[in-house]
Amino acid sequence: AGIAVLLAATIATAWLVPPLLDWNRYRADIAALVSANLGRPVTIEGPISLELLPEPILTAGRVSLERGGADDLGLSVAELRVRLALGPLLSGRVDARELVLRGLDVHLPWPLAPDTLDLRAPLWLAQVAARVEDGRLSVGSATASKINADLGITADTGSYALGGTAQIAGQSWHISARLTRSGGDGTAGLDLSFDGQGPVLGLGAMFSGQIAADGGLSGRISGSGPDLSRLIAAPPVPFKADGRLSVAAGLAVADELALEIAGSPARGAVSLRLAPALRLDVSLAASRIDLDSWLPALLRGGSGRVVAPIPTGIDLSAEAASLSGGTLRGLRGSFELEPDSVLLHDFAAVLPGDAALALNGQVHRTGPAGRPDAALHFEGAAALTAPNLRTTIGWLDTAGLAPLSNLPSGVLRTADLRAEIQADTGTSPQILLTELNGMVDAGHLQGGLIVHPAARLAIAGALTIDKLDLDPWLSTDWPALTGLPGRLGRFDLDLQMRAEQASLRGQTLAPATLDAALEQGRLVIRRLDLQAAGARLVVSGAITDAGRISDGRLDVATAADEARPLITSLAPQLTTLAQRLPRGPLTANLLLSGPPETLGIRAAIDVGDLHVEAQPLLDLPGARWSSSLTLRHPGAPRLLDAVGIRDTVSWLGDGSLSWVGAVYGTGPIWAPNRVATDAFDLTAGSLRATGALALDRTGKPRLTGHISAETLPLPLPYPRAPDPLPTGLLTGWQAALKIDADQVLAGLSPVLQKATANVSIADGVLRLDAASALLEGGALSGAASLDAAAAPPALKLEMALAGAKPSGALFDLPLDLAGGTIDAQTALTATGYSPGTMLATLSGSLRITARDGNLLGVDLPRALPKLADADLRAAFAGGITPYDRFAVTADIRNGALTLKSSEISAPSGTAVLSGLLDIPGRTTELRLAVRPAVPDPPALALRLSGALAAPSRAPEIAEAGRWRVEHP
Repeated sequence: AGIAVLLAATIATAWLVPPLLDWNRYRADIAALVSANLGRPVTIEGPISLELLPEPILTAGRVSLERGGADDLGLSVAELRVRLALGPLLSGRVDARELVLRGLDVHLPWPLAPDTLDLRAPLWLAQVAARVEDGRLSVGSATASKINADLGITADTGSYALGGTAQIAGQSWHISARLTRSGGDGTAGLDLSFDGQGPVLGLGAMFSGQIAADGGLSGRISGSGPDLSRLIAAPPVPFKADGRLSVAAGLAVADELALEIAGSPARGAVSLRLAPALRLDVSLAASRIDLDSWLPALLRGGSGRVVAPIPTGIDLSAEAASLSGGTLRGLRGSFELEPDSVLLHDFAAVLPGDAALALNGQVHRTGPAGRPDAALHFEGAAALTAPNLRTTIGWLDTAGLAPLSNLPSGVLRTADLRAEIQADTGTSPQILLTELNGMVDAGHLQGGLIVHPAARLAIAGALTIDKLDLDPWLSTDWPALTGLPGRLGRFDLDLQMRAEQASLRGQTLAPATLDAALEQGRLVIRRLDLQAAGARLVVSGAITDAGRISDGRLDVATAADEARPLITSLAPQLTTLAQRLPRGPLTANLLLSGPPETLGIRAAIDVGDLHVEAQPLLDLPGARWSSSLTLRHPGAPRLLDAVGIRDTVSWLGDGSLSWVGAVYGTGPIWAPNRVATDAFDLTAGSLRATGALALDRTGKPRLTGHISAETLPLPLPYPRAPDPLPTGLLTGWQAALKIDADQVLAGLSPVLQKATANVSIADGVLRLDAASALLEGGALSGAASLDAAAAPPALKLEMALAGAKPSGALFDLPLDLAGGTIDAQTALTATGYSPGTMLATLSGSLRITARDGNLLGVDLPRALPKLADADLRAAFAGGITPYDRFAVTADIRNGALTLKSSEISAPSGTAVLSGLLDIPGRTTELRLAVRPAVPDPPALALRLSGALAAPSRAPEIAEAGRWRVEHP
């Protein structure tokens, strides 16, 4: 019992007494003991306690290793617990069994001093199970926290061994490390491995090397993982790396890295600076990379990173890179990754089409770094040199980045541009190009653009270009009216553009301004202003993809003389019309609206004094159109003279021109395949006509229809004119017209009434068939033809006149017929290029029969009944001789009319007319033999010779004297 009591008292004393003792009195002794074992001064600031039961445990709080300076090793422990063996302790020996360092905080200066790790661990530590709980290790500005690891020392080598877990860069890692004691040369071996836990599971790295006496580190490092994006700003691809690691002067560099990224080999280097600030630099060179995955990761700072981001610089280069289905060459660029921004240095690449792109700037993130939905804002500068821009545009189009390949093939061939860029992503992404400057094709371009790269590309901008070739933009097959917005409709456009000098089909337009928009397949031209050769053209309106035009307007102001070369060059199909324009100012206003099937136009055109109004209705798909048309001019001869038809006053007369009618046709309105008018009303000087005409141009042009004239003035050529007849007008086309006129004028004097004829032109032959008219109350009929294809041209004429009752002289000859009733027939032919030549070759026959009229030029009744010489001379000098019958037959050869037979019967006697008329020479040689109505009449005669207008008269009256003697 006593022994039991003694034992209980002893246990109670061991349990209760040690905690009651003040162990802090031994603080200095314990600190000195620890310092002696470590070789460094140690300070214990916290409480010290000792518990003997259930097992001896010595606890000391806030233990720290005194630092010799700022570059010395810093070590502190929040609580140090040592478990001791009880038996040796009771005998006076310290036999440590377990060491726990809770809250260990180790700070290693960076770069490491040569003797930083020169600690002398106590020999008993080799036999102790040491453990670190919730520890912390700082190397420069890099920190490993939440360290829970077992720490040991190999007794025979003095090597340190560490195994456990720690949190580095925000992630948990399993760490194994072995550090040997320094050798004779001051170097120590270090083996280190990291294996990721949790989100970084599968990531790992190993290092094996040496720490030199000067604190430098060198060795080999290798690493691998299934997802590179968890470490740095990179795509989520597997990787492997192996290379050399060296640490010196505060910088850790892994160079000569042999990499394998996503199965592709690469070379690279990595450097890590721990002081004064933490920074990572990565250099990567690959034969080929996928920019589709790299760029989003770099610009967003790595959307999949689970390692806490640190300032990182990435230098990326590749011989080839794939982007949006295209291949880029010579890629290089530097990226500075900050927590909320990315700085882009000297990014350069050769795009498809050999387009060299250079880019510099900074990307700001408006959301958390690493978030895939974080909005980006870029500010920088770009330069593009594209010798084959259409290939580059084709790649952008295929990639869906810029749907511009539908533009005309002749535009945007080359480019050399510089611009300042601002770009934003997010709900309303946009790219702003300012200070845009450079060359596009052959023009110098300046201005700015805003691009909205949404699901439907939208572009807005204001541009100025010094030279612009409009030919490829406005070629005959592009843009066609129908489908024009469809060719551009893959994007929206709002553009204000000025061309200091534009050219179209060789014509200079300076300046030219455009304010237009393209929205959802609808092209809106707010204003297109062109100036050329003194002319100004202003266009406005809108057109849909289906070709519907609304509010279309074209205003033209110029002078006709200046408009001719402009129209000829811009619209060659209107050359003939342009050459016929009269002089004077030209203004035109056109209003357009409607779909292509029923496109309505209201046009008002003034050229000098000529005013034209039209309201065409076009069916473009069906190539049909119809229009009302009105032309007015105050002076018809002046207008005809202006368009090249000269000297019309003499036969057309003075007066205004008015043409009102409806026309319709097929094909282009300026060069229709067929054009017709069902009814027109034409007034021009003395001409008054209505009718219907049709011109078919599908083959050889053919004009058909009918013309009904109230008055029809005819241009009769001067008979002896030497000027060639315009026979060329009869070739190259055909005609079949029916013409009738109430009155036909010649020299503005009425010559025919109720005239009608069928006029045809074919193969260069003009024909008048079934011609009829009233001439001096008589019925005139006949036919005529002019063969312009013959060489020389040939004229034929057949005519018959029945029952004419002329009121005056019939032929205006020295001997002429007047009054009575006249019948006549003639058949004539002539050849020649001019009227004078045809008159000289005129041949044929003529027969005239008249009754109960007057023979002008002689006065036979005056000489009766005495036949006195004075009376005879007076009778043959002029006057009127009534006749009962007059008949004459003549042949015409080479313009000379020869009287074959003649018979004149009159109450005053009979007469016979013989001789000839030289029609071209206007001379005559006639003899009128007269037998007066007296018994046994004498043979009397009158000779006319000389000029036809005033021939000399030579009476032959000698027989009259004999007759007077015989008949006193």
